[in-house]
Amino acid sequence: MLVSMGVGCGGGPSPQGGERQPCFPNGTCNIGLTCASGVCVDLGGGGTGGAGGMAGTMGAAGTSGAAGSAGIAGTTGIAGTTGIGGTTGVGGVSGTAGTTGVGGSSGTAGTVGQGGVSGQGGGISCGSVERPSSNLAPDILLVQDASGSMNEDAMNMACNGGCGASSKWALMTPAITQVVAQTETAVNWGLKFFADMGSSCGVAPNTVAVGIAASNAAVIMTAIAGRTDALGGVANGSSTPTRAAENAAVTYLTGLTTPNPKFIVLATDGQPNCPASGNTTNDDTPGAVAAVTAARSAGIPTFVVGISPGGGAAELALNMMAVEGGYPQVGQPTQYYPVSSTAEFAAVLRTLVGMAATCTFSVPPPPTTDGTTSRGNISVKVNAASTAAELPQDATNGWTYTDATMTSIVLHGTACNQVKAGTLTSITIVFHCRIQ
Repeated sequence: MLVSMGVGCGGGPSPQGGERQPCFPNGTCNIGLTCASGVCVDLGGGGTGGAGGMAGTMGAAGTSGAAGSAGIAGTTGIAGTTGIGGTTGVGGVSGTAGTTGVGGSSGTAGTVGQGGVSGQGGGISCGSVERPSSNLAPDILLVQDASGSMNEDAMNMACNGGCGASSKWALMTPAITQVVAQTETAVNWGLKFFADMGSSCGVAPNTVAVGIAASNAAVIMTAIAGRTDALGGVANGSSTPTRAAENAAVTYLTGLTTPNPKFIVLATDGQPNCPASGNTTNDDTPGAVAAVTAARSAGIPTFVVGISPGGGAAELALNMMAVEGGYPQVGQPTQYYPVSSTAEFAAVLRTLVGMAATCTFSVPPPPTTDGTTSRGNISVKVNAASTAAELPQDATNGWTYTDATMTSIVLHGTACNQVKAGTLTSITIVFHCRIQ
C-alpha cells in the first residue's frame, strides 16, 4: 500500500499533517500523530508531557505560560481544552482553584467580621456612670418699697423734714444688708426699688438696681446707699406702684436662663396705688393682688413683708397678696410677715431664706457625647447618714424633672424634708448606658 506524501512547491514535505499542524483533509496525520480537533498531536508523548505538566505545577510553569502570552498561547489554550481530557486539564482546574484565591475575596467575608463593629452598638461599657449633683441656690429678688411714706416712722407717723434715722427706710435697709451678707453664698440675691423711673409711679419694666448673682452683698449695700438721703431716709420718695413693680420683677426673673428656683420678697409699707388708669393716688389693691397671682402662676412665689402697723385697708391688701403669693403665715394674726424694727425684719428675712431653701438639684452633662448616655435616662441616689439609696421618680415622695430641659430635678416628700433639715448630705445622678 502506498502512503501519500504531500510535497510543497519547494519539493520538501508539506507542513500539513505535522505535529501541531492542521490534519490532512481526510482527517489523518503523519505517522505517530493523531488528528484531534483538526490539529495533529502526539498523544503518546502528550501523556508523558502531562506528567511533566504536573511538575510544572510544582514550579513556575505557569510563569512559562506567561511566555505563551505571546498569542499562540491562546491557541495553546485550545490545547488546554484538550487538557480537559487529560490529567493536565485537572491541573488547569487547579489553576482555577488559584482563582479561588479570589476566594480571598471571601476575605471580604472577613469584612463580615465588621459585624463585630455592630457589637459597638453596645456602646463603651454600657454600665452606669455616677456624677455628683449640686444643690441649686435660690434666686431671690428683693422688691423694696421706696415710696415717700418710707420716711415716716414705724407707726406711720410723719416727722418734720422726714424721720431720718428713725424712718422705716432707716430701720429696714440695715436688715437687708445684714442678712444678704450672711447668706450671699447660699442665696443669689438681687434688688429692685419701686418706683425707680421718671415719675412717682414710674417702674422700669425689665430693669433692676442689682441683678441676681452670688456674693452680692457689697453691690446691694452700695445700691441702698445710693437711694438713701443724708438724714438716713429714702431719697426721691415716690408713690407705691406695687402692681407695676411685681410685674417688672416677674419679667426680669423669667428672663433669666438659670434653672435655679426663683422667689420675690415684696417689702412694702402701705396700700398700693398707681392703678393702670385713673388718678395715680387711687387704691390699686386689685391690680397688685392680680400681679402677685400672675407671678405665682409663672412659677415665682412671693413672700410679702409688711413694714407697717396692722389694721385698715393696707393690712387687707397685704394679707391678700401674701395668700396669693403662696407662702402666707399660718396660725398668726396676719398672713403677711409684719415687721417694725431692724431685728424683726432681719429675723423674717432669715426665715424666708430657710423656706426658700431649695430641694432643686442640678443634672450635670452626660458623661458621653455619642448618645449612649443622656439626661433622660438617669436614676437618683440620695446619701443620708452614710447610707445610699435609690430615690424613685415620683412627684409625691421621690423626684421629678423641674422642666423639659432636664437640667435639674426637684425632690419631694421625705427627701426634700431631709435636705431642709440638713440630714440628706448629697445627691448622686446615675447615668445609665442606652444600648442602641
